[in-house]
Amino acid sequence: MNQVDVSRFVQEQVEAIVARVILKAGFETNSQLADTIRDFAVWGLEHVLAKEPVGHHDAFCELGVMMADHGYSVQKVREVLDNLRVGLLPLVRQRVDAPEHSLEEQFSFLEQTVNLLSVNASELLERYIVFRERKVEETHMQNLEIVLNSLPNSILTYDETGTLTYANRVACELMEVEKEDLVGHNLDNLLPLTGYSRSGRKIWITQESIPLFDGRGSIVIGYPVVRELEYYRILQAQTEFIFNAMTEGLVILDKDNMITTFNSRAERLFGMTRKEIINRKGDLFLEKLQMDPSLSLIHETLRTGTTFTDIQQSIRSADGKERILKTSTRTILGEHGEILGAIGIFEDLTDRLFLEEQVRRAEKFSVLGKFAAGIAHEIRNPLTTAKGFLQLLPSDSPDPKIRQLKELVIPEIDRANEIITEFLMIAKPSAPQLKPSSLAELVEDLVALVQPQALMQNVELSYIPGESLLPVAIDRAQLLQVFLNLTNNAFDAMQEGGRLEIKVENNASHVSIHFTDSGVGMDKDVIERIFEPFYTKKSAGTGLGLAVSHRIIDGHNGTIHVTSTLGKGSTFTIRLPFVS
Repeated sequence: MNQVDVSRFVQEQVEAIVARVILKAGFETNSQLADTIRDFAVWGLEHVLAKEPVGHHDAFCELGVMMADHGYSVQKVREVLDNLRVGLLPLVRQRVDAPEHSLEEQFSFLEQTVNLLSVNASELLERYIVFRERKVEETHMQNLEIVLNSLPNSILTYDETGTLTYANRVACELMEVEKEDLVGHNLDNLLPLTGYSRSGRKIWITQESIPLFDGRGSIVIGYPVVRELEYYRILQAQTEFIFNAMTEGLVILDKDNMITTFNSRAERLFGMTRKEIINRKGDLFLEKLQMDPSLSLIHETLRTGTTFTDIQQSIRSADGKERILKTSTRTILGEHGEILGAIGIFEDLTDRLFLEEQVRRAEKFSVLGKFAAGIAHEIRNPLTTAKGFLQLLPSDSPDPKIRQLKELVIPEIDRANEIITEFLMIAKPSAPQLKPSSLAELVEDLVALVQPQALMQNVELSYIPGESLLPVAIDRAQLLQVFLNLTNNAFDAMQEGGRLEIKVENNASHVSIHFTDSGVGMDKDVIERIFEPFYTKKSAGTGLGLAVSHRIIDGHNGTIHVTSTLGKGSTFTIRLPFVS
């Protein structure tokens, strides 16, 4: 195809793709976002049809920064990429599906399209994540600045050389200097006398110097001259105020293993209140988390003085939630180097790692779309022809080989068609027809359907309905497919019989459906890959059931995850949002 033909084809077809993306994402037609999508679509088509090497479209990749800056959710970003892929792949296929192109050339065009989309989508998502995290960090620093400037005391920080690195509003007002004049200088070179402002006015405060726990300087806090008891009360209140403004969980143990500090973020992370844990032994903290003392980094620091930085750990909080934390610890040392306590700082990585996993999963499905678009339909046509020919063979043929051929091959052709159908469902799922429905009625129908199978396999089936369930928006047929897949997997895991519990419960913003079996369970490696296409431990399985289920739940704006213990059973939990 020459360049003139490519340009004409692009101009005629690209607007339909752009219109679809704009409509699905809710962009304004003339917005910069829409213009960039249009430019990328034109560039991408010309790139592919001209057989040029795959590269980055920088303006398109920079959309990740723009969408993060405008507050777009990761779901919205994924919708933009999915709809662009859904528009471009069939268009390229339509163009190259002609007699002058061999099947190998057609696959080559489709593969180049998928690669071009995957490379640019990955770069866009990476810029989106990096910018969003940087924006969160900037917001955190701004909030910290607001907190420190709102304190009634002066706050000064120094590095190890004695150079000022920070001064809050009160400190600048007391010394009658601008912040810019303080930071980066030594205080002795700025004021005429220690304890006096620049104009010579006496500064009536009491100061306390606290070494920073990393040994790289100190913080000096100035208090108004008040009675000693009031002084300590104000100090405690201000310290708690600063600690509770932190975005990380903070736990401090004294030398006797007593918990002296437990900020509000730690309360949310560990699922326990400050009131029940403060001034109690650190062993109670571990008991509530059901954590072995040897795994507690803060207790290891208290015992040995060994510090840890950015260690990733998985925990189950006291309220039953699983979290992934990044842990750092430091020692509190006395004048002679003795250990007076230990500090633990805990950052919640759960949402970030989930987002990264969603990005990786989206890339896998994007690559899988290449095979579904280029191969699945081509395989189904000869299978249909073969099945039709076999069905014409007489069932009462005197030749036993003909009867055996018909009885054995037709079911295998039907099985191959089922695999192709599920394959296409993963690569290009049909949009669910969401309608407000009663989830309780759907689960009751499910129980009625699977009860006979439970009796045959000696499985005790238990259903615990939720109370006063609010309506949820669901596609009844698709969701029933997911439920049946989970129950069938549970039966497969309990070949010798057991117990399957289906429980529905209300939460603050969603309804949860738990499928808990007493089967063989799974190890960590299996759990990490359980939703991957074609991954299965069953001898006759296709590895597509749970991948399809995951896509269906995604289409319902919900989540599905699994917890399991080898030899004790598994629990699959689906969360679906209430109708707003």
